[in-house]
Amino acid sequence: MNKLASAKMKIFAVEILRVLKRNYTYKEISKMIDLPPSVLSRYINGHVIPSVEKAEMIIEAFSEKYIRDILRSKVMERNGAYDLTSVCYDTSLQQLIAKSVVNEFEFVKVDKILTAAVDGIPLAIQLGNELGVKAVVVAKGTKEVGVEEFFEEKAMFSPVLFKTFYIPKGSIKKDENVLIVDDIVRTGATVEAMIRFVERSKAKVVGIFTIFSVNNSAEELKKKLGLKCKVLSFLKLS
Repeated sequence: MNKLASAKMKIFAVEILRVLKRNYTYKEISKMIDLPPSVLSRYINGHVIPSVEKAEMIIEAFSEKYIRDILRSKVMERNGAYDLTSVCYDTSLQQLIAKSVVNEFEFVKVDKILTAAVDGIPLAIQLGNELGVKAVVVAKGTKEVGVEEFFEEKAMFSPVLFKTFYIPKGSIKKDENVLIVDDIVRTGATVEAMIRFVERSKAKVVGIFTIFSVNNSAEELKKKLGLKCKVLSFLKLS
């Protein structure tokens, strides 16, 4: 392992601990990772950097289950609607999610990430950094001043409820491989609109990732559209 790889591993281990500390006590984390609370405290507070061996130990002991538990605790349901605010703008948690799922797409060539404004943006950027993509394209609800040509698509949530999205024409190039990222898939309408943007750009959808899916919406979307690419949600809400 070279110096850069070992440094990244150590930093990732500390990031894991810091996210866990916001949701668990030192005693609880100690049971998860089998390290004394005093050692964990020094790592989390930046007084000591873990060795490669200790970093590996932390990463191996860390389970995606803990992220899912944290996500469940942060999601607020009100009258059948989900409030994801505390998840979408938690940069450390978003970073852990991106690092946890990046392996799912490591063998897929991704040129661009496409997301819908606004809640999908933080995750799209984090995942883009992990995958080393060229750019993140954001479909917005308004046209940007100074851009002459746009593609326009409507996400139809019901016969009377829809939202219009725009991307600058040429922001996705012909034959580029595009990963679609969003915070949640409910009806699939927003993701379908993103897929149409890719198709109009004569590019290719190589994957879809959302943090949440409501019931079986991700699986139903894949079946409905006959998608051959991976459609992945980190946590299912029901």
